[in-house]
Amino acid sequence: MRGIAVFGRSCRVLAGQLPAWGLALGLMLAGWVASQSQVLVFTPHLFRWVEQHYGAEARRRVERLQSLIELHLGDSERDKLRVVNRFFNQVRYDDDDTLWDQKDYWATPFEVLGLNAADCEDYALSKYFTLVSMGVPEERLRVTYVKAVELGVAHMVLAYYPAPDAEPVILDNLIDRIEPATRRTDLVPVYSFNGADLWLSVNRVEGKKVGGSSRIKRWQKFQKKLAQEMGEG
Repeated sequence: MRGIAVFGRSCRVLAGQLPAWGLALGLMLAGWVASQSQVLVFTPHLFRWVEQHYGAEARRRVERLQSLIELHLGDSERDKLRVVNRFFNQVRYDDDDTLWDQKDYWATPFEVLGLNAADCEDYALSKYFTLVSMGVPEERLRVTYVKAVELGVAHMVLAYYPAPDAEPVILDNLIDRIEPATRRTDLVPVYSFNGADLWLSVNRVEGKKVGGSSRIKRWQKFQKKLAQEMGEG
């Protein structure tokens, strides 16, 4: 994206009642229809698409994500953060040049699990959409661009705000610990966004709202691609 710089780099279910993806969809639509972000829906179209593009093992990885979401729907938000952070941090890191032969590519969670590889933006986006799909309100989540001071590179993380004025905690692929933002002195936030809004960072805790995330065309394009993979677009 240009203008606003995008930095590249680096409720348990009862079996037999409904197809798993159908029950998950019903729960999502009933619980958080106000979300402006695309939720993950595990349709037959999606599983065919994954297997055709990436193979049977990739399909099994997507099935594991589906199971994780269904198993932990009733968990506390903090527990959801932990299981989702751990799930995606197991994926190996590689850069966009290697994975996609592009300088800056935003991979969907299904593309990430297809290759079983990701860069920093892919980790953050995959965690965001998975948590929204588990019922975490999107207003508590912000995809955040930062400067990783020790590495000297631009980087992306996911911030979770337990309350509007609270200090966020940071989900990051560089470390597995989920820590308060003020402890992450190795990160300098630049700007952040979610399904509705866009903020320029004031400090590690606060941001100044500068408009809607519709200004980020790559974000809109990403959600359209995600919907298409699920046969929803």
